[in-house]
Amino acid sequence: MKIFDEANKRNKNILILAGGIIVLVFLITAYFLIFSRTSVEKTRVVTDKNKYEKSSVLKVKIKNGLKTDICFSSCYPYYFEKKDGVWEGYQYESCPQEDKAEKCLVPDETKAFEAKIPIIEKGIHRLAIPACVGCNLHDKFRKDQWIYSNEFDIQ
Repeated sequence: MKIFDEANKRNKNILILAGGIIVLVFLITAYFLIFSRTSVEKTRVVTDKNKYEKSSVLKVKIKNGLKTDICFSSCYPYYFEKKDGVWEGYQYESCPQEDKAEKCLVPDETKAFEAKIPIIEKGIHRLAIPACVGCNLHDKFRKDQWIYSNEFDIQ
């Protein structure tokens, strides 16, 4: 009987240890899912409307939800993308000057700007904004992440 009691005690200890490991893995996974989201999810880009005429102007707000500054490109601070099953960008010309970090946002800051809709196709679109995370104003721009706006319809 003593042998069975020791075996049961060992099995119980193994089950407790395995349960502890499972809980630890769950907590670590939950931490990363909740607290280490990318700036795409923490920084918000919102347009003033969901429908636009081809020649109109979008009013856009960007809120920096990170704990560090983010800056935008002096060449192409935003791009239009069209949803055609998947998101496809339009072809843009090469930038004729040096691309620098321009128009930066400190944490929790919101800025607004207007964007004239270029000659593009009708349909569902969004803005794709390359961001330099932790850059300084006038540094050489580097694209660390993409930030996307809500979808909007160009008619």
